[in-house]
Amino acid sequence: MTKVIEKFLIILIIVSVLSPSISYGQISNVDKYSKSSILIDQDTGRVLYEKNPDDKRPLASLSKMMTFLIAIEAINNKEVNKEDIIVVDKDIAKVRGSSYHLKVGEKVPLIELMKGLMIVSGNDAAVAISKHIGKSEESFVKIMNKKAKEIGMKNTNFVNCNGLPIYSLSDPKKPPKENISTARDIAILGKYMMDNYEKEVTAITDMQTYNYSERGFCKNNTNGLLSIIPEVDGIKTGYTGNAGYCLAFSMKINKDNKNVENRLIGVSLGANHKNKRIQACLDMLKYGRENFTTQKVMSKEDLIGKKYLMGIDDLEITLESEDDLIIVKKNDENINTQVTFKEMKAPIQKGDVLGVIKYYNDDGEILGSNKIISRNDLSNISLKNRIKMIFKN
Repeated sequence: MTKVIEKFLIILIIVSVLSPSISYGQISNVDKYSKSSILIDQDTGRVLYEKNPDDKRPLASLSKMMTFLIAIEAINNKEVNKEDIIVVDKDIAKVRGSSYHLKVGEKVPLIELMKGLMIVSGNDAAVAISKHIGKSEESFVKIMNKKAKEIGMKNTNFVNCNGLPIYSLSDPKKPPKENISTARDIAILGKYMMDNYEKEVTAITDMQTYNYSERGFCKNNTNGLLSIIPEVDGIKTGYTGNAGYCLAFSMKINKDNKNVENRLIGVSLGANHKNKRIQACLDMLKYGRENFTTQKVMSKEDLIGKKYLMGIDDLEITLESEDDLIIVKKNDENINTQVTFKEMKAPIQKGDVLGVIKYYNDDGEILGSNKIISRNDLSNISLKNRIKMIFKN
């Protein structure tokens, strides 16, 4: 009966997402179910929606995102190999909670432990990874906290590699030690992972079913969004009694007549039911899709204009954009531009930065900026023009 009810709820969720509704842009509280949440654009980092994004909360198994990131970087830095064989000891096998069902004496490749970590949320897989890379879980946790500071997670602290609460044996009633973070910090982590290791991350987090025949193991991904929205390709679920139901998610934005290709990254913390967790994430994604567009406003080497050094016609400088510039624009907001130039002095070399162009909305929020560079050299100045320059001074 419980499974029938859950299936019915999921059908209702899908219908509510696909059906027309009042624009979410007119609703102040898009997410009704999370205690804290956030939705950001990956490319620009612009916050599209937030709800108590800096409240510090237990993050449960979202902790494994950092464990996964450190494993990816250790492989890329050749500190370990993804095919390294880890022998399961009794400390790994006895880890409680959501499990990859590791048994003492088993020999499992690191890459399979990473799949067990992210797809089925194996707490035991997290400990196995931490001991292999950090030599001990304690040393690995130090790496986790160091990485968190490095990438700008200002309100995060890890006490273990998997997010399980740590209770005091001498005083079981004492509040447990837990990994603590915020919705904003987890979004920063998700963005960092996708910015730097998108292929490595999504190759695992986008798998709806994990089948490892050598171990006779087959389980579905704990991320229910994957089966609802095809463009969703990650990232991680989490649950403990104190943390509630949590989900960090990512969704590709495909190129169309309104958008360039991009990605939304979001976090939901503290929902009181897994279906409400899904609904919160779907509501945020719907709000992001319906109310914002991702636009390329400048391309690399776009002609911006021309300037004349000291107003002398012969001393022409052609100006171009240094790089592509993508902004995320809310559908009903006006976009303004501001161009600022540096004082120009000879000689000028091709590629010299001569100014900056900024795009901002009516509230003054900077949506993006691009450097203005010289397309040509201006170094061999004739004697006649040098004399003109003297008189101009």
